[in-house]
Amino acid sequence: MTPSKQTKEQADIERDANKLYQRLQQDIAVGTRPLPNFPKIASRVGELVLDPNYRAKDLVEVLEYDQHLSDLLMKVASSSLYPGKDPCDHLSLALRRMGADTTRNLVLIYTLDKLFRTDKPTIRQKIKQVWAQSAKVAAIAAWIANFAPGYKSESALLAGLLQDTGPLFIISALGEKLKTEYHWKLIDHMSKEHGNEFAVNILQHWKMPEDIVTCAQTKDQWLRDDGKKADLADLILIARYHAYLGTDKIKGCPKITDMPAAIKVKFQKGEMTPFQGLKIVSEYKDEIADITRMLII
Repeated sequence: MTPSKQTKEQADIERDANKLYQRLQQDIAVGTRPLPNFPKIASRVGELVLDPNYRAKDLVEVLEYDQHLSDLLMKVASSSLYPGKDPCDHLSLALRRMGADTTRNLVLIYTLDKLFRTDKPTIRQKIKQVWAQSAKVAAIAAWIANFAPGYKSESALLAGLLQDTGPLFIISALGEKLKTEYHWKLIDHMSKEHGNEFAVNILQHWKMPEDIVTCAQTKDQWLRDDGKKADLADLILIARYHAYLGTDKIKGCPKITDMPAAIKVKFQKGEMTPFQGLKIVSEYKDEIADITRMLII
């Protein structure tokens, strides 16, 4: 394709994607394509763990009806996130090991994956690609959090996965009516330009914590520097950068030494350098791959 044809096609994509964006916004406003509601089982689990009379037995009773979910929770509790622990063969043991907050987050992760499932092969493949990228970011973030004071692995795991809620919604909301390769280019453009916006709207609709929402809002904002101390969004930026390494996506990224987040986030041992994250990801690549596989349900 000649440069002039590329320029014209890009202009067409921007124009048509904007029309599609406006239409989707109108559909959301009138309720024909509403934002997804918070998954029911995740809501029930959240209510349980916030109940002052909460009993672990009650949580087990809610979760054991879903064997796939129970298996996931036991796999995570037996994973490298909990080194030195024996494998869990009972759901009650897994819940005690992980605690209520981690369990609640993992239930949301599981139900989020189900929320955007479809029988349409093309849409399913697109959603799978986005989810796989999110899982990799989440796994890297959770592992790096083990070495950075002030961070919790379970929060990093959840934040990494929820960043792409916007693109998942765009694909699932529009995919069924878009058949050609050109139409998928429109969805890709919308996801790039408005994915963060939709993710923020969905996470606020779900009343997620502000730091989780900020992670979605600042996705791919590599030079973000709000002048404050390092936060969860900084950690997720570092994790996503590492997830992009070795892919075409890294072409649009600055050098890691130019990223404020890579300077702000401190590690437990030794002086912080932007390359310590790379060392951790390299040394623990098998553990990170193991967690990534578990998240791709």
